[in-house]
Amino acid sequence: MKLAIIGNAFSGKTTVFNALTGANESLSDFSGGGAEHRREVGVPDPRLAKLALDYQPKKITPARMEFLDLPAYGGNDKFFGDIRQMEGFIRVCRAFKTDAVPHPKQRTGYPAAWKSDAADLDADFVIQDLTMVERRIEKLEKSSKKPTANQKQELEELAIMQKVRPSLEEGVPLKKSLPPEDQAKLRPYGFLTLKPVLTLVNVDDDQDVSALGLPPLPDLGKGPVDDLFIPIKARLEAEVAQLDEADKKTFLADFGLSEPIRDVVVRLSYALLGLHSFLTAGEKEVRAWTIKKGASAVEAAKVIHTDIAKNFIRAEIVAWDEYVANGGWKEAKNKNKMRLEGKDYVMRDGDVVEFRHAG
Repeated sequence: MKLAIIGNAFSGKTTVFNALTGANESLSDFSGGGAEHRREVGVPDPRLAKLALDYQPKKITPARMEFLDLPAYGGNDKFFGDIRQMEGFIRVCRAFKTDAVPHPKQRTGYPAAWKSDAADLDADFVIQDLTMVERRIEKLEKSSKKPTANQKQELEELAIMQKVRPSLEEGVPLKKSLPPEDQAKLRPYGFLTLKPVLTLVNVDDDQDVSALGLPPLPDLGKGPVDDLFIPIKARLEAEVAQLDEADKKTFLADFGLSEPIRDVVVRLSYALLGLHSFLTAGEKEVRAWTIKKGASAVEAAKVIHTDIAKNFIRAEIVAWDEYVANGGWKEAKNKNKMRLEGKDYVMRDGDVVEFRHAG
């Protein structure tokens, strides 16, 4: 799971990266360009602690999330080519003001100036997608006229590109103009306006976030979500990330925060990307595995190892609530709370699983 951190120069991208990953990348040059940074973090999951207590494993492995801090947002082909490979974006918009680091576009009107930055990035994404569509149409209009083995496929692709062009020409992102089934067909193309975006509006430590005009968070339990917006006190959170676990809670409480921003961002990113986790447990290892919502049991097995999926027999599953209520796997099994499921079973968040397979 890879998320790119993007934003204008001087927006606080690398500070956000430090806050999310616990890194300590330098901020001293104020160049506005910056270097690329990459780091994985473990996904917080309190269920692992419960499983570890029960199994006393040699190893505890959380799910992983990778954050990529890209150089300052730039209008070149390499930049846009790189971000097309990402699963989603964490977009940092600036709502703080400091004379030491002026806004690169000389914007004023804080704290609402962040909305103009976000609108600029949205418009650039539309332009980039439109450019890609127009180039593809031009190429396909020529190549699809030739009676080749790929002609039918090229004509179908041409029809798709011609279908999506009008909305982009009107400045409308594809995620706002296409139904979910059409969006799913187009995801392999890497359209920027189809990718989920979590916008972090970067404020000062003592800033009143109610003045930002952020849209409210939707109910994350009611289906897919597209774009989300939350405030972040990035400088403060970066300091928190450097503290020992014992000191973090006290520090956060002093500023009225209940949890570090990393936990919030990971949770919202899971919702944006349509992800959840299943769990495996034993004396060797307790582990969380990330899968797409709606994934089947055999698809989940493949995440662990292709041979398990290939030789799949059944999945033995205890739902997390049943695991806790009955005091563990063995007790749940004795009370007939363990279910035997086949390949097509749709995995649920927190399922504790043992896959049975041949060989």
